[in-house]
Amino acid sequence: MLIKSTLTQKDFINVNFILLYSKTAVKIFTAIIIVFFIVSAVTVAFIPKVNFSQLIVPVLMLLLFPVLIYFAAKRSYAANKRISETIEYQFEKDHLIMTGESFHSQLTWDKVYKVTETKNWILIWQNRQIANAIPKRDVWDGQIEDLKKILTAHKIKNNLPA
Repeated sequence: MLIKSTLTQKDFINVNFILLYSKTAVKIFTAIIIVFFIVSAVTVAFIPKVNFSQLIVPVLMLLLFPVLIYFAAKRSYAANKRISETIEYQFEKDHLIMTGESFHSQLTWDKVYKVTETKNWILIWQNRQIANAIPKRDVWDGQIEDLKKILTAHKIKNNLPA
């Protein structure tokens, strides 16, 4: 099975947010900041002597983190030309072959950590931090079913539909 994919800058930025916010620690950190913001807002609203400046820190933290991620992803996309190459993913019985314009990589299935599906992405995780992202616009439904069969045969953790 062959899937060809090219990531645009917008795709790369979006997948960076998805990868970041899939981490439990980031979710917990964000939840803590939101609770801190709510507590600060309630305090400002009901205690007349409290200053609005108390809201600045949680608002900055909620806004600054995504802005930094956005610009870091944008900078990475511009700096690494491999990201924007058309990549061919060849899913074979015994291995996965990834071929770009400037690289060729082959992974045996035991080297694939897991495969996850989101609303717009198929993510092939090489380990807990690194994933290859394939936009679902480049994948047909039948290919997802075939991939599920390969992954199941090799006992690779995945959330693809049966």
